[in-house]
Amino acid sequence: MKDTIVYLIRHAETVDENGIRNTNEDSQMINEKEILSVQGEKQSKKLSENIELNGIDIIWSSSYTRAKATAKYIADANNLPINLDSNLSERKLGNLKELGEFMKDKKTRDPSQKQLLVRNFKTSDGESAEDTKNRMTKFFDKY
Repeated sequence: MKDTIVYLIRHAETVDENGIRNTNEDSQMINEKEILSVQGEKQSKKLSENIELNGIDIIWSSSYTRAKATAKYIADANNLPINLDSNLSERKLGNLKELGEFMKDKKTRDPSQKQLLVRNFKTSDGESAEDTKNRMTKFFDKY
């Protein structure tokens, strides 16, 4: 039986943006559309040259723009398509007002870090850390 090796790769550096974002889109949609910076593109290209990623059998990615942009160089180097699965998406933080209320008395300014400590906390339209873990486990259980 052949061993399966899984490489989990976080997306490369994204563009820093200033100014007003499109207020017709929710924060999740804005998050899904973030693009790689020029440096992020260079990081992704360099990553694709890593000998461990030479000759891999399959590539999976979330549908997030920056994740696909990171994977494209590895896909090209291995002549593979990029398979997408929504179970690989980042945690959905949800309603920012509710998140702000939750964070009001916390000592950290990073909502994602504090929410990890409260595994079942979620906003009305978001996911808890536990929800995210279960969703991603579904993906790995399929394969």
